[in-house]
Amino acid sequence: MKAVLFCLVLSFSTLVLVSESATTRLTYSRWINLLRYAHSSLQRDPTAVEDRQYNRTDHVQLIADSILKHFFNDIFTPSFTEDGELVHNYDRVPVDFLIMLDSSASIGSENFLKALQVLSTWIDILDEEDFSSDQLRVSMVSFSEPDQVIHEFAFSPALNKSSVISYINSTEYHAGSSTSTAQALWLADTIFSKHARPDAAKVMLMATDGWSHDVLELPFGVLWPAVRLRKLHGVQVFTLGIGDKINHNELEAICSKPTANHLFEVDDYDMMLEVLEKVKENQIFPF
Repeated sequence: MKAVLFCLVLSFSTLVLVSESATTRLTYSRWINLLRYAHSSLQRDPTAVEDRQYNRTDHVQLIADSILKHFFNDIFTPSFTEDGELVHNYDRVPVDFLIMLDSSASIGSENFLKALQVLSTWIDILDEEDFSSDQLRVSMVSFSEPDQVIHEFAFSPALNKSSVISYINSTEYHAGSSTSTAQALWLADTIFSKHARPDAAKVMLMATDGWSHDVLELPFGVLWPAVRLRKLHGVQVFTLGIGDKINHNELEAICSKPTANHLFEVDDYDMMLEVLEKVKENQIFPF
């Protein structure tokens, strides 16, 4: 609901800016105040995670089931002929998968290594044949401060599964003092528009432990680049929030809809590793 309010406020303010005459147009300071008010609707509820009551084991299984169904199954499900014959991976629509990883100081070096382990495990679940047949290409961006939004490695047919995992595990921790989520989303926009294959399904996973600090530095903060990714480039966007400082409403504004299928939240990186172990246990086919 708050994400909807944010969109309505921004839409109204834009309409006012365009329609008012030169003598009554909003001043810059009034526009900034209006944007600050709109962005406040996306601020996290500090009690959201603390008040959440659940059994850890049940929650791990719930998230694992959701990721298995909505990411692995929906995107990489094997196809069958009318005779029940399994269709080869290379007969399916190719996939370009972009990973976005928060590397800001709030994560800490120990948790950053766990974050890399999470992503490596995520990739390891996928089928090697998808890589070798060029069915799947993977790229990665890490982001923290504005000058530390880094395209770690690009989509390439030369990268097999072990190469992608090696690149992920060798990612450096930048420990920036801020989180430039909006700028990272604009980089993702460029990557998908210039480097993704025209015939490929486009998928993105953004993993973060906090919320953006550049909402007032770039027009419309995270909202506009997220909408461009989903609507202009057709990207299916998943968001992964880890820890007790995540901004649920911001992650909801970034991800594809329905939110329940594309937004995953866990308490910590160890829980996320448990989730992926459950995914591996429950998968039926090599994806």
